Amino acid sequence: MSENQLPVRKSRRTIVLVLGGIGATLCLCVAIAALFIGQSILGVSREQAVITPVIQEFMTAMEQRDTASAYRLFSSRAQRQTPISDLETLVDGENYILFEGYETAAISNTSITNSANTNPDIPQGTVATVNGIITYIDDMQGNFRAVLEKESDQWRLFSINVTVPPSKFTNE
Repeated sequence: MSENQLPVRKSRRTIVLVLGGIGATLCLCVAIAALFIGQSILGVSREQAVITPVIQEFMTAMEQRDTASAYRLFSSRAQRQTPISDLETLVDGENYILFEGYETAAISNTSITNSANTNPDIPQGTVATVNGIITYIDDMQGNFRAVLEKESDQWRLFSINVTVPPSKFTNE
């Protein structure tokens, strides 16, 4: 009978070792995944803090009708495709309402990707897509969506779209 008990103990020991190894491997995988997710969130937060001033500087320049300063915030790829006259059109006439009374811009959503494409006219390298809220005088709010690309370790605008509520048109 004692001979029969010895193999049972050995098999329990093997099962315990196998289950322990699986548990340790699972814990290690969870810890590595948490580390990557944490670094990703921290990285996005860090980049968002650097992107926000670019959006704010653009909006301030456009509010002041300083299209040359606003144009310098665009990437070289964007400047090849978009002439400064497109910005000048935005500060003349009814389009200026997008910038008039600007106070602050805050990013609410950021997505950062690495992009490579054979089409030289689309953003390449590290690309950020951000959405946010623009606050105007009298607590009126609009929205923006911008695409930026990193150029020489600096975030540059590729495109930006500003929208305002219809009530901003009637308040003028």
